[in-house]
Amino acid sequence: MKIRNYLASVVLTVCLSPAVALAALLGVTSAEPTLDFPGSGMIDYNATTGTVTISGTPATLFQNDPFIYGEVLGTGVDDERFITIEFKVDTLGNVVDGTAALTVKGSIDVDFDSIADYDGVLLQADVDAFGFLEGGASDDVFDLRLTNVTGALALLYAGKDLAVVMNSEISTEFPTPFSGSFATPFIGQAKGVLGAVDPVVVVGECSLDVDAFCSVNGGPNKTKCRIKATKSSSHWEHVDRDYHGRSCKRSKYGMHGTPEPSWTKKYPATDVLFTYVVTNTGTTPISNLIVDDSFDTDVSGVPTTLAPGASVTLTRMVQMREALTDTVSVMGEYGAAMCSANDNVVISDKLRKMKLHDMDDYKDKDKRDHHDE
Repeated sequence: MKIRNYLASVVLTVCLSPAVALAALLGVTSAEPTLDFPGSGMIDYNATTGTVTISGTPATLFQNDPFIYGEVLGTGVDDERFITIEFKVDTLGNVVDGTAALTVKGSIDVDFDSIADYDGVLLQADVDAFGFLEGGASDDVFDLRLTNVTGALALLYAGKDLAVVMNSEISTEFPTPFSGSFATPFIGQAKGVLGAVDPVVVVGECSLDVDAFCSVNGGPNKTKCRIKATKSSSHWEHVDRDYHGRSCKRSKYGMHGTPEPSWTKKYPATDVLFTYVVTNTGTTPISNLIVDDSFDTDVSGVPTTLAPGASVTLTRMVQMREALTDTVSVMGEYGAAMCSANDNVVISDKLRKMKLHDMDDYKDKDKRDHHDE
């Protein structure tokens, strides 16, 4: 899938002492969810002040599962969309004490209802490490690791650090590109991606895992279950959710407080038992545990704490009349550290003969003739 390039502007600031620096990329990868910025960006190093400034125009927020796609637009009266990063390094490019902060501003409408789902300060983080590679006849490459992520998008990066990976392309327009040294100024084009990266393992930091299963009519636990689709009055709605003071909108399936209409009794339902096994895979106790799934009522039985190595099994029974993918998210805290995990369980309707009116509503249907299983 080709993604159009829209993102928030990017400004990186690096304070360095003039010296020849050894090539030392961090080797981080910007994983989903990603924010990309195209080749109209710039990298500019001022050797007198030891400051590197990287600027660009942001493009899109993208994640494959669960799917998120949104163009980053301006926010506020000044229609702002930008990223700024400032930090100091020593003569070898190592980050040292000093100003080291990321800010991303903009607005994103992921459900295309003309109302921004994320608006204002989208991300803030601290620069932890900086890497660089002079490319010679090829592009110069820079990468950064950032920690302590906050902001409107921070929930999407829960339990992760941020990584920025950027290329500076060769261009006759800019005759003084990065030469591998911070003794002289340089300027060049810049394009790159901001995304998630696994944090550096720290002994004693919290860690969670969750496994989600379904069971039909008392059958064995599976990661994918089939039911006979009939007709349901339940529906998806975006609702506000709070995760330890971080709010976001999440799609939830159910009746959303309205009574079940009487006509649904005419359509058979399948009893599906959803089971979530949450495990503390770390070495520290986890407090303020949150377990949230795709249904519009709360998961019951969630303990407030979970000891190292301990597990808790949570269940909910749902009468299902249509297919869905249930995404389960868990989150907890140990001191200032936060950890999270996700899993999915799929409910599919049984294969049957494809009908003309099915269209895209039955994406898992085989176009050949089938009978109900």
